[in-house]
Amino acid sequence: MDDCSVPILGTLCYCDSFCERPGNGDCCPDYPRVCKGIIEPPPQIVRLDCEVDGRKYPVGSTVNVDCNRCTCRQVTDHHAQLQCEDRVCINRPELVRQINDGDFGWKATNYSFFQGKLLEEGIRYRLGTHQPDRPTKEMSELHLKRREPLPEEFDARIRWPGLVHGVRDQGDCAASWAFSTAAVASDRLSIQSRGLDQVEVSPQDLMSCINGGRGVVCQGGHPDRGWRFLVNYGGVSEDCYPYEGARNNVSATCRIPRRRVPTEDAQCPTGRVEMKHFSTPPYRVPANEEDIMQEIFASGPVQALMLVKEDLFLYRSGVYRHTRLSESLPSQFRQSGWHSVRILGWGVDRSQYRPVKYWLCANSWGNGWGENGYFRIVRGEDESMIESFVLAVWGRSYASYYRQTAPQPEYGEREFEGYPEIN
Repeated sequence: MDDCSVPILGTLCYCDSFCERPGNGDCCPDYPRVCKGIIEPPPQIVRLDCEVDGRKYPVGSTVNVDCNRCTCRQVTDHHAQLQCEDRVCINRPELVRQINDGDFGWKATNYSFFQGKLLEEGIRYRLGTHQPDRPTKEMSELHLKRREPLPEEFDARIRWPGLVHGVRDQGDCAASWAFSTAAVASDRLSIQSRGLDQVEVSPQDLMSCINGGRGVVCQGGHPDRGWRFLVNYGGVSEDCYPYEGARNNVSATCRIPRRRVPTEDAQCPTGRVEMKHFSTPPYRVPANEEDIMQEIFASGPVQALMLVKEDLFLYRSGVYRHTRLSESLPSQFRQSGWHSVRILGWGVDRSQYRPVKYWLCANSWGNGWGENGYFRIVRGEDESMIESFVLAVWGRSYASYYRQTAPQPEYGEREFEGYPEIN
């Protein structure tokens, strides 16, 4: 094949066996292709990607991993890595693992409805109770004169079946103050009327209609101001004014027409008229285990303020106690805020190596959280300050004809030392 040649550095390179020397690249570089018809495969293109939950994302693409935005970036010729923001989410798989592997007396989980939420958003929108101001903190405590023998376990739902209302969901709306106030008012009205005035008081009415109709929807609030509203103006039922506070851009304008003089009835947004439901001024239950138990045993659920910390969001079951697992981490991992809940009863958990006393509480994060919406928390140690500020009321309603027609229940016969006033 003397006619098959190529000039290289002024020399003709011929297509013959001389060019089939392995490792010699200075003679007939196209010999395999031209002379022998061997086509070399094209160079292999290395495509790098990052894998998240079984899905692959190419270099340069972005994906949300919980509350953080992540980008797939090439870090070497043959390796790509997901690089994410370092924001603190409500869901924290590592903290869940530490709690479940530890000996804390309760179990944790990550919740789908918290997916994509920052911890600071949970504190801002899933709680919603302002710390009491000084005059409220100094409210006189009301002491029961008569003491009852208390059982080791008590559940208001069992003591008054059908009269204690279930768990609701405030959504991403800072409204625990309104939900706990409305729930305790509903329970007390139902219990004290023996079911004749069985109503679910509307938290939306409190949220939208206090402050002269300029409400505080999803911005947090003071429970004592909610009670003041029920004392002075009365509240309507959930059927009359359904909850809408979690909707985006919902107006805070009150949809219940206000009159200059408080009346016994109200016109619902639908136009129908219903009787209002009132309460007495709230009274503060002494901040000790025995008095709180006596109050619940005698008259039903109470309202309790508590300081929620980062790990309560992850509570699944058991008796909660703050774990302090985040104390060594930066401050953004250790956030807290005030919340208000109902205490329905108490008990003793004997599933651990030593008995643990607990309060039975109803939260307002829906039935999918905790123990079907409820949680148990250590009793007698003011865990999360849940025993530090507890309120109770008596319900009253102009529709409550039972005052004249129905016999008063034994648990309605109360004797108190002193009675607080509210302005």
